[in-house]
Amino acid sequence: MASVTCKISQSVVDDIKKLRFSTPSQTSSSGSSGTFKAYVAFINSEQTVVKEELDDVTDFDSLVDELPDNSPRYVVVSYKKVHPDQRVSYPLVFIYYCPETAAPQQRMLYASTQQLFETENKLGKSLLLQKKEELTQNWLDESKF
Repeated sequence: MASVTCKISQSVVDDIKKLRFSTPSQTSSSGSSGTFKAYVAFINSEQTVVKEELDDVTDFDSLVDELPDNSPRYVVVSYKKVHPDQRVSYPLVFIYYCPETAAPQQRMLYASTQQLFETENKLGKSLLLQKKEELTQNWLDESKF
């Protein structure tokens, strides 16, 4: 059995569950409309994954502005996706944001906790992001998840 480096706060699990089951017409905690929702978590000094308090994140651009330049984060995004046949879905996508400029110790800590985060939150669609500027709806739509 693999050793556990960090633990996941129960409030993180509860918040992501709420995000998963929220409907498009519901308003997010930041007051934004239901077509885009983002949840960002980080590992605190007690080695617990906790929610990062963000300013008003209403779209991909504002999310990119909030992400740090030199520190990894776990990001869960739900957004409106229109398929080629005009079906509409709201995928829940896990993004492991790990900038190349992050300290090696942080990179290892986040990488060792990534699978636990995915499992605890029942996240199936997972992507790696190293350059935050690449985080766009087009990038997600083109990703094979």
